Amino acid sequence: MPSARPDDPTPPERPSPPAGSAVFLWAALWAALVVLAKRVAPDGSEHSGLGQFIGRFHPLLVHGPVAFMVLVPLLELAGRRPGWSHLRAAAGWILVLTCAAAFLAAFDGWLLAWSGGYRGRDVTQHLWAGVLFSAACAAASLTRSRLPAAYPTLLAAALGLLIWTAHLGGSISHGDGFLTDTMPAGLRTVLGLPPAAVGPVAAGKSAKVPAPKAGLRSVNPDNPAFYSVHVEPLFQRSCVSCHRPEKHKGGLRMDSYEQLMKGGDDGPAVVPGNLKKSDLIRRVHLPSTDDDSMPSDGDKPLTPEEIQMVERWISAGAKGG
Repeated sequence: MPSARPDDPTPPERPSPPAGSAVFLWAALWAALVVLAKRVAPDGSEHSGLGQFIGRFHPLLVHGPVAFMVLVPLLELAGRRPGWSHLRAAAGWILVLTCAAAFLAAFDGWLLAWSGGYRGRDVTQHLWAGVLFSAACAAASLTRSRLPAAYPTLLAAALGLLIWTAHLGGSISHGDGFLTDTMPAGLRTVLGLPPAAVGPVAAGKSAKVPAPKAGLRSVNPDNPAFYSVHVEPLFQRSCVSCHRPEKHKGGLRMDSYEQLMKGGDDGPAVVPGNLKKSDLIRRVHLPSTDDDSMPSDGDKPLTPEEIQMVERWISAGAKGG
């Protein structure tokens, strides 16, 4: 970096850490992260209780690299103003903190996915996005003072990877439609999105058990459309965000009747005609503080009336349709 101008009282920027040690540190951390992501990839099975406890700090830790990464380009740009060159000196060290925070969040994210029973496309993509973001941060930090021509490109790449990684993380936590489910109709039209689903379940309201009546909406469990009308919407609202092709916790998918009936790593989730052997019923009755309770990850739990609806469906044979 150029030294301070004679009329600028700000002292010259402090030297960066020795190149060799910095390269070795970031390269070793990145290599370890790649090995974990490839060789010990999340497999949908729960492994370590302690690992789950530590891994659950991941949603907190990710705020560190996000805040630092956004701050770096702002300091770089502001530091170009006369008298503000000290901000550019600070940007270099904040970028180092960004690297450290990115690696910490990435390792903890891997631990959460591996120990917590996660797997699926979104989980895998989010994990590798974090790996790439960490690498881009390290590359930007290493080239900032040693290869300044490449620094802006690498910094921009790191920002882009940050946005992509954050988007994937949001999809895992809240589902693919988190931003679009409540989008105004006019904006949906402009963006070319289909109309939003309507109804009490889509709106996030609790479904109440209506009085029995004839027709496809009858709450008689012998109704051939009972599952699609009364049960499937509950699963879509409260369960599918964790049990879909992109993310199927415990190896269980609930995005279709056929997948639900296959069960997961712990066996069948639904046993037609047998509530006691249906693991789904056991889990929805557990308190939210229990690690085995469903739903988890902040999804809206089933109300007692909704649980009763699912129980009636299973007791009647858990038919699709």
